[in-house]
Order: sequence, then structure tokens, then C-alpha cells
Amino acid sequence: MQHNMTNFDIDKIVNYLKPFCGHLNKLYNWNANLTALIPLQILAQEMVDELNSKSCYEKEVTLKAILRPHLIDAHTNDSILIEKLTMWIIKEWGGIKAANEESTKLLIQEFLKSRVAKFDRIASISKVAAYMFPEECIIYDSRVAYSLNWILLSQNAGRKFFPIPEGRNSKMSAFNMDTLIRLKYVHKYVAPDKTSLSNKKYISKIDSELYISKERAYQTLNCLIKEIAKRLWVGQKEKCDQLFFTEMLLFSIADREVFLDITKHFSDDAYTSHQRSIEPSFQ
Repeated sequence: MQHNMTNFDIDKIVNYLKPFCGHLNKLYNWNANLTALIPLQILAQEMVDELNSKSCYEKEVTLKAILRPHLIDAHTNDSILIEKLTMWIIKEWGGIKAANEESTKLLIQEFLKSRVAKFDRIASISKVAAYMFPEECIIYDSRVAYSLNWILLSQNAGRKFFPIPEGRNSKMSAFNMDTLIRLKYVHKYVAPDKTSLSNKKYISKIDSELYISKERAYQTLNCLIKEIAKRLWVGQKEKCDQLFFTEMLLFSIADREVFLDITKHFSDDAYTSHQRSIEPSFQ
């Protein structure tokens, strides 16, 4: 399936991200507990200790390289191990502790057969996809979508936005990205009359003009990240090819750099509006 990249100004997205590229090793701070991989015979205690001595960034890059061949082999040869590894990725590494094991296992089995990820559990499924197929897939979670949507919105870098999976981050909840998007395009939501607001699908109908459909969102995201990575990491083949570097960058800036940018953007707007309101008129 072809995905329309003309909806996005990739150079604007890349220009926003470039200042952060050289700091990814410091920005990335996800620090997973690896001890559960010892009884699965993926890591020995000595290797766990060595990984834990590294920075979060180095630990993550090394872990991905170690885990991928085990996942690929287990997918073909060991149905029990592939279930245990994918559940570790989702629940332990990914932090989705409440994931129901039986339903999640079925979802992963379905994805590995079809390679089609349904949106309703995309944060879980895409974690496995990104580990197993790093040249094709990234993790689609609330932080990645939040960062990318803000770049598209603030830089006028896109005509379509990505639906955001549910998240629990308080800073991102405080400045809800869907609300910011709708406010920028508020003219689309103006009701011609009161009776039209009785339509229960009033918002979703207008949203469909602004958002990529949930059915196409993950495939479109992966295609977009491929294009971004090619231009963002010029001369760095591993980072161009392995999409998780770009995903890690989007993930890392969501609740710090992007949050600061949002608050500065709107406080600057408020200050400018206030200044205009108190400027004396000489007419």
C-alpha cells in the first residue's frame, strides 16, 4: 500500500529535530529492568550487570541488537519463548503492566501472521514490531505521536495529524494535543446553527478531515519516519536504516523539550497579544 507523503513537509520536520540529534544519548532516559531475561536464557547476570553500567541510550541500542535475533528465531522455532519474550517487551520493558496476557498473546500472534497492527492496541503491538522489524516499524505510542503532531502543528509541516493512543503523562494531558490541533483549525468546527450540534458525530466527522484514519495511521507513520530518518541522519547509515533512533528522539523530547516549546509558544503569543492591547493609539 502506498502512503501519501505529500501531506507532510519532511524538511520542516527534520529541521525541528536536528538540534536534538547530537544529544540523543543524553535525552533518552528509559531504563528497563532486565533481570527477567536471565531465566529466559537471553542474558547472563554478567551481561545484565554490564548493560546496567551503560547509559540508558547505550543500554537500549545494545539490548535491541541482542534481542532481535532471539525474537526472530523464537518466532520460527519456539512458540513458548516468543510468547514470553513479546510479553516481556510489552509488560516489563514497555511498562504496560495491566496488559491482559491471553488477549495480548492472541493479538501478537495475529500481527506476526498478517503484519497488520490494529490501532486499538497499537502501543503494545508496535513495541514488538519495532524490536523485530527495526528497518520497517517503530513504536507508536502517545509520546511519539504527541511530539510528531506538535512538530506538524507548530511548523506548519503537515496537513494531516496522527491519532494519539491513550497515555498517562500528566504534562502531555495538561496540554492536550488534540485540543491544540482543533483550536488551530477552529474555523472548521464552527457550527452553522445549533441544530447541527445535535449530530452525535459532529466532531468525529470534522476530525476525519484533519486526522489520518486509525486503519492507515501505523503504516503512514512508519513510511514517514523512514523519510525523516534518511534526511535526519545523513552519513550515519545505522541511524538511517534502524528507525528506532528517530523514534527514540521523538519519544525523548515529548514531555520536556516539546512541553517547553508548547508553553513558550503560547506564553509568547499571550504576551504579544497583551502588548498590542496596551499600546497607545495615535490615530
